Amino acid sequence: MPYENTDFFRVTAEGATRIPSTALPKRIRRTILLAPLKSVAISPFAFPFHSVVRIREALKLQTLPYAAAGKMDLFPSILEKTSRSSSGVVWFVSGENIEEINAPLSNVENKIWPAPLPLVSRIHGDGLTLWVDEANICSMLWRGGVPVLYRWKAAARTSPSAERAWLEAYCASRSEEPGEFFMMNAAQPSELALLPEIIKESLVRCPWLEDVNLSRSALDSAIVLEDAVRLGTRAAIWVLGLGLLVAAGNGLRYYEYRQNIDALRERSAALYREAFDPSAAGRISDPLGLARSKIVELRGNGPVEGRLISEVFSDLGEIFEKNPSMDVTLDSLRYNPDGVDYTGSAPDTGTIQTFRGACAENAASAQLLNLQNAPGIGFRFDLSVRW
Repeated sequence: MPYENTDFFRVTAEGATRIPSTALPKRIRRTILLAPLKSVAISPFAFPFHSVVRIREALKLQTLPYAAAGKMDLFPSILEKTSRSSSGVVWFVSGENIEEINAPLSNVENKIWPAPLPLVSRIHGDGLTLWVDEANICSMLWRGGVPVLYRWKAAARTSPSAERAWLEAYCASRSEEPGEFFMMNAAQPSELALLPEIIKESLVRCPWLEDVNLSRSALDSAIVLEDAVRLGTRAAIWVLGLGLLVAAGNGLRYYEYRQNIDALRERSAALYREAFDPSAAGRISDPLGLARSKIVELRGNGPVEGRLISEVFSDLGEIFEKNPSMDVTLDSLRYNPDGVDYTGSAPDTGTIQTFRGACAENAASAQLLNLQNAPGIGFRFDLSVRW
């Protein structure tokens, strides 16, 4: 959350009042209103789905018998979510209480928080947070960084010490320790000035607070957005399914092509072994070039035009001297009077083409017979050079 674009307000009898801050945002994109809500209930939930619409529907079914007497809005806050489940807390708020709160600014996102909510950083996730202002006393009980109880009292009918005593008695009745305690007196300007920094610390400790918004208009917008995303997802699934069918067809054709190439390579190697070298074992990368070499050997000692092996090494030295940055590794060299066959590797195909072109300058032809992508190496190649 970009804190520098957020302005904080508190709800008073006069309306929304800006909370003093040493650094007001230059461009306000959202506001957060701390409201002393009079009627709020908190309850945990856990469902095997995470759609906001489905969560609200399930919660409405659970609370329908209790909500018949009056208007009630519910706002789920998801704390944990997986691909198939979600859990969190739901805020049940009186509809009339929410309607009384007016947004301080227009054309920006306005969030409503229960007043004691952003004080959680001062109790480190467990304990009591108390909000006191000119007319209200609001308290919130926390367990493990999650709110479990909210209370509101008119300041004229109770006191902060009495509210703290009530919450401690409540914890004792449940055999629980009350935990830490922190009170914010919003009627004191010196304390209120600390609130923006406390809010930022709480958002760092409990990032899910950023998604809390007890605003009916914001919830309606989230539901509309989720419906639009659901429709878009369905369309995307159809498009993806069609793409998978096309990809499967292309994959099948590629597989058949590779099968034919492999069968041709195996047949060529088998013919070479049958005709020239039955004892040859392992993979034969260039059966045609080897067959040509064998035929040359069978010609005997007749006159043959070619280059000496010393000239071949001399040519190689000259090639690498002219191209010092050419990163080519030669694994093997097969020489015969008709030419020479190289097997090697390079990090990219451009380097291989440079090496082939350099070899072609001193020969009648230089032909790449095999080029394969080798993970961790780059590309392996077989190069046939003929005089």
